[in-house]
Amino acid sequence: MKKIILMMMALTYALLANDAVLSINTGGHTAKINDIIVTKSGDIISASDDKTIRVWSSRDGAQKRKILGQIGAGAEGMIFAIALSPDEQYLAVGGFINSGNGERIRLYDYQSGKLLTILKSHTNIVYDLAFSPDGRYLASGSGDTTVKLWDMSKIGTDALASAKGGTKVPLPTTITFHTKQVYGVKFTDKNTLISSGLDNRIALHSLSGKLLNSYTHNEKLQYIATNGKTIATCGTGREILLFDTNLNLQSKIQSETVPRGLSFSLDGRYLIAGTEGNPNHNVNIYDSQKNYAKIATFDKHTNLTMAVAFLDNETAISGGGNNNEIYIWDIKTQNIKTKIVGVGQSVWSVGCEGESIAWGNISDYTHHNNRGKLQKSFNLKSLAVGTVIVNEVKQSKDATATTSSRSDGGFKRINSDGLSHSKGGDHGYDAVLNIASSGVSITKDGTTGLRHNCYGWYKDYIISGGMNGQLKIYDTKGVEVASLVGHTGEIWSIALDGDRLVSGSSDQTIKVWDLSSLRGGTTK
Repeated sequence: MKKIILMMMALTYALLANDAVLSINTGGHTAKINDIIVTKSGDIISASDDKTIRVWSSRDGAQKRKILGQIGAGAEGMIFAIALSPDEQYLAVGGFINSGNGERIRLYDYQSGKLLTILKSHTNIVYDLAFSPDGRYLASGSGDTTVKLWDMSKIGTDALASAKGGTKVPLPTTITFHTKQVYGVKFTDKNTLISSGLDNRIALHSLSGKLLNSYTHNEKLQYIATNGKTIATCGTGREILLFDTNLNLQSKIQSETVPRGLSFSLDGRYLIAGTEGNPNHNVNIYDSQKNYAKIATFDKHTNLTMAVAFLDNETAISGGGNNNEIYIWDIKTQNIKTKIVGVGQSVWSVGCEGESIAWGNISDYTHHNNRGKLQKSFNLKSLAVGTVIVNEVKQSKDATATTSSRSDGGFKRINSDGLSHSKGGDHGYDAVLNIASSGVSITKDGTTGLRHNCYGWYKDYIISGGMNGQLKIYDTKGVEVASLVGHTGEIWSIALDGDRLVSGSSDQTIKVWDLSSLRGGTTK
């Protein structure tokens, strides 16, 4: 299987010049899992940065079907949120959908997977979606700082006609309370809606858009869950806030990790929180009948895990980690019932030298530009595979398949002298890259990758890899001069030899780039 994938990787390299795109199906998600829904029958619906929605059997983990939407360049088509109507007729999909700012919502017939219509009103990325308990309304939260309320009683009757070029979908009610990106929307009941945003505020609204109450926190807020009695929210801090349904703060849960994603069990008793922590990545469960004391910790994930749900009142689901796996597990014993994962692995380290490249699949957080050991090597001409062992590499150097031994394999990483990173940006990530020679700083945001995971020099240019497949090239003044489009997952490593750049990503692929076109000028 590894040799087949490597051959496909080499074919990808050969096709890059013609702008062809080759997608490898590993049998699982190949990028960050952003959302999970459980159907009435017990099926699991998952949505990912890999631009796919997959439906899994919770009994054996088998994939039952896929719902495919937009497959565009770079971030175009990434799915950040899904919502299923209470009668399971409609599946709403949001993210970086369509061109421009990724502002549209796709509405599918869930049973058939057929696209019914596209909802157009937002002017930026859609980060969250929720249906009201009676199915009458769909709420959407966006990077344009607004919340939209869509009347499904009108959309439902017009959707098929609209898809055939008939009646247009009516415009939604727009709520303009927030001043920064809206990351969370949830209905408390059929008459009220709650929203949270990067302006540190959570707010309660009537369905006419009237503000009923609000609360300002000292951290950015993103995720929301409710069981009809309690509203829970969390964001960039290490705590979960608990409110009553009138949005009066009741208490706080302190966490050893940064909670990411929230969901209540079907009976409303248990609250599950995903995780963004380093070095531990604990998914925790809290019991509302014990004053929200922590009663379970699941520690099998090895990286960001933000998609969480309950299969039933005793079984949790969590999706994330280095290899984008989904675990189904018992909340009392933490025993794994089912694991859903593809055959691929995240690429944490890369190196290159001449026609040979190397990579590793073992994570190491000790250095931004050296996140793990090189394990395997590959020759782009001969397609021969080798193994990197300690300070020795056994590999095919060229078509004659000779073997050589060199210090550290002789593979180059990337020079980052004079560059350093610091925390900042909307999420407090490593979003700031400091250039010592010019005194300039480059701050990433949601459209440019959120953080500088790996970086270094190419001639007088700076290359930086971040989240959501964003691989950017800047000049020393911090001006973006090129965007290398191809990855869909977080970019963890880059290496350079001459004009050849190699990048490795959590999307489980290695990509090879020719930078020679940057000579004598800048290209976009």
